[in-house]
Amino acid sequence: MAGLGNPGPQYRHTRHNMGFATLDHVASQCGLDFVLHKKSPPYETALWTVADVSAILLKPFTYMNRSGEAVASVFNFYKIPLEKLLVVHDDLELCLGRLKFVRGGGTGGHNGIRSIVRSIGSREFPRLKIGIGRPSGPVPIDKYVLSPFHPEETQAIERILDFAVKGLICFMKNGIESAMNEFNGLKILGPDSPCF
Repeated sequence: MAGLGNPGPQYRHTRHNMGFATLDHVASQCGLDFVLHKKSPPYETALWTVADVSAILLKPFTYMNRSGEAVASVFNFYKIPLEKLLVVHDDLELCLGRLKFVRGGGTGGHNGIRSIVRSIGSREFPRLKIGIGRPSGPVPIDKYVLSPFHPEETQAIERILDFAVKGLICFMKNGIESAMNEFNGLKILGPDSPCF
């Protein structure tokens, strides 16, 4: 499982780092420690086991636009089947509080996904998209995704991450179809959310 984001404290709480945030949430809940691999391309990994099913958690430290370099390195070394390569990332087209599992597809304009497709030579890998919504005003997309959440949004992040982790567990135990059926369309934040 690869969570996408940018390394460094200045990016830690930004919208573009929801992939990192999800894997960090797993580590926090399960007492896991990430190990930094400084070779080129640099990345962090942790081993997560749920009900006798294990997954490598991967955080590329190549910055978003070159995420594929680290993903391909681990993917090829461990000979991970394509259907097991779940990539967790932020998505502008989903409202905050929405999760969406997909089997594969296009890049949706996401530079991290574009880099992975280019590096592994396929777009047919499963993904967990975590909604961050679009800017409400005339804010450039690159500035928006690298901005922190608003204080009123921050309160919801913990709940969203809790559900994202449940989704990862479902994927590990039962596969992408089960995760899609259980989590796609789920109203995590309830009827008072601006999404609904």
